[in-house]
Amino acid sequence: MLGWEKGVRFDAIPWRPCVWMLMSILLLLSTACSPKIQGWSQESYRSSGFSNDALNQERLALLPVIVLERPLEKAKAPEGRVLSAPYSPQSPPGDGREEAPLNAYDAYRVCLGEILLSKIQSRRPNLRLVPSNDALKRLNDEGLTSAYRKFNRDFPKVGFDSALLKSFGKALNCRYLFVTQAVVTEAKADASLSIIWTFGRQSVLRSVRISGQIWDAVSGQQVWEGSGVGYNRLTAYEGLPLIEEMANQAVDKLLDTIMP
Repeated sequence: MLGWEKGVRFDAIPWRPCVWMLMSILLLLSTACSPKIQGWSQESYRSSGFSNDALNQERLALLPVIVLERPLEKAKAPEGRVLSAPYSPQSPPGDGREEAPLNAYDAYRVCLGEILLSKIQSRRPNLRLVPSNDALKRLNDEGLTSAYRKFNRDFPKVGFDSALLKSFGKALNCRYLFVTQAVVTEAKADASLSIIWTFGRQSVLRSVRISGQIWDAVSGQQVWEGSGVGYNRLTAYEGLPLIEEMANQAVDKLLDTIMP
């Protein structure tokens, strides 16, 4: 027979300690299951004549982030051929048709661009910076819209053409141009997904990688290059971190190498 059927009062059972124990366990689980975002950075090139002082003395134009639609492991070349660069497959030649409608990658572009602009302004409030939206407007006003579209499509594969670089610098009235590229991998049906195994448990690696290059429009040469990554390794029962959180980490790591 049950205890209360033997005359034991129901309200005499010590529920309060049990409630506190249950709340403590839930709090511990929620803390343990919160995803931890990590990051790393690397400076891969710096010209001997380029310094932070030079950057502070000249104007810097921030071009819109180029979001690559596929990471390296998804870019497959036809058998017997090699891709021209380790970024993405060759883009088809322009055929004069209208641009594709906005998609997730355009949203990533806007998000990363806003984060990058905000963090640069926070780190270097006195920097003579031209934001990406203003840069696009100036290029459009100077009749360089088609040239910019071609640059945005082809830069990951061939880099800057010296004549185009100088024309951009003249139109923007800036010596230095900051070009960034990003790859986003996340656990969504329309994006890339990397699955790994750790300690017998399936986990998912989600990341935002952003690389940056600074080009000198006067000399036509690249003067700096670096990269930053924000990533999270998810295991069972962990919540998905926001892309904005990983993007913040990636941009911070990138700027640590050029604007510490």
